[in-house]
Amino acid sequence: MSSFQPLDPREEDELHRTRLLNVEEKPFKRITKRLLTPGSLVSTPSKLPTPPPDATEESAEIERQNQLEERRQFREDVLLDFAAFDSSMARIQFLYNSNERERERYKADKQRILDTAQEVRNNTAHLRVQLEEAKKTLAQRKKFDELTEKITNNKLLRPRSDQEINLRKLEEECRELERESATYGETWKERREQFGRIVEEGMQLRRLIRDEKEEVERREGMDDQDEDGEVGEGSGGGQTPKPASMSRNATPAPESQSQGGLEPSKPHPLATEALSRGGSRATSRAGSVGPERRREASVAGDDVTPSEHTAKVSETVDTPMADGEAPRVTVDEPSPDEGEAEDKMDTT
Repeated sequence: MSSFQPLDPREEDELHRTRLLNVEEKPFKRITKRLLTPGSLVSTPSKLPTPPPDATEESAEIERQNQLEERRQFREDVLLDFAAFDSSMARIQFLYNSNERERERYKADKQRILDTAQEVRNNTAHLRVQLEEAKKTLAQRKKFDELTEKITNNKLLRPRSDQEINLRKLEEECRELERESATYGETWKERREQFGRIVEEGMQLRRLIRDEKEEVERREGMDDQDEDGEVGEGSGGGQTPKPASMSRNATPAPESQSQGGLEPSKPHPLATEALSRGGSRATSRAGSVGPERRREASVAGDDVTPSEHTAKVSETVDTPMADGEAPRVTVDEPSPDEGEAEDKMDTT
């Protein structure tokens, strides 16, 4: 399809000169011809006319009537020509106004068409994007259909209704496991608190044992001082010292305690009594150690935290117990894989 482009100014002028203007020019040419021709009534002749020959009055009257008739006819023709020219000018003005309105309308239509074309281009780009997305979705659905077809045609798989029942069962089991997990969490929290209380009671029991141990060591020190005094008196008198006084590793007899002026300690509860006895026996077997060093060891034992004490208890679970040594209890934390948390107690 051919496209029209705006003309150059020279081409427009040539077009204006060559266009058909016979209809518009004809009234103007008629007026100019009627007014400017040599035979016109309004034109001035270049020389006087030749006087007519002598004539009678009748011929003069006839001549005068002819002139009046010519003038009347000329006036009518001029009026008609001007009326035609006036109508032609009005027609030209109407055409000019119509052309102005048409140009405005064409301009508005052009802008509207350009806006519509831009909107169509934008809509086309948007639709192209939607088309690409729709193609991707269609390809994905086709793949899903192929996979679904393979799954549904597989005879080894169960029907959909059975699978839905199994899924509901699995969901119920998952909820049950979640409830059990919450219950196990509460149980483990309570057992952790119990374990903390056990560790605290163990620390209190250890302090009681330490106090008992210090009391026994104090008594042994006083007995050793008494025995040293007796040995000094015996050597001054030339007597041989007793074997019991020479060995400091032996446990002092109750008689020596009564002779030293010391009273036995009061009995404690069952667990404290057993542990205090075991500690006193182990101390008596371990050999003579200075009171100051023993006190330093007891003070260092006070600085042990409950976690360190628990670690030490777990490390000494499998070691054989000495005579009279107190039993030790170890509680292990249950692993997450176990279905039920259990306390493992090892009493040796």
